[in-house]
Amino acid sequence: MMARGGDSLNGFVDSGCTIRGELEFKTYFRVDGRIEGTVRSQSELVVGEGGTVEGEVEVARCVIGGEVRGVIRATEQDLLHATAKVWADIHAPALVMEDGAFLEGAVSMGTQGVKKNTTKADVAS
Repeated sequence: MMARGGDSLNGFVDSGCTIRGELEFKTYFRVDGRIEGTVRSQSELVVGEGGTVEGEVEVARCVIGGEVRGVIRATEQDLLHATAKVWADIHAPALVMEDGAFLEGAVSMGTQGVKKNTTKADVAS
């Protein structure tokens, strides 16, 4: 399987397999099993229909067909397929959701999707 732009598969977590801890990869990674922890890359993470990620995701592109719980920070785009179930705060400049996708959480689409805005002043109500 090839990622967008012809990047080759860097790794794979198959169904029935669980990784706990920190995952870093260079090109393209697919999850059909379970990851608990932190995922970091300058490239693309694909969460297949049977895949689950719990924790913090910091990638360029996140393509979700399965479940994600936690925080997603993407520098380029998040794509939620119709089968996606996401309980996460999303920080990304672009978010694409197909009909049927489920999302519960805050969405921030500022141009600096990876950085949290900690300088915002309180607004009096």
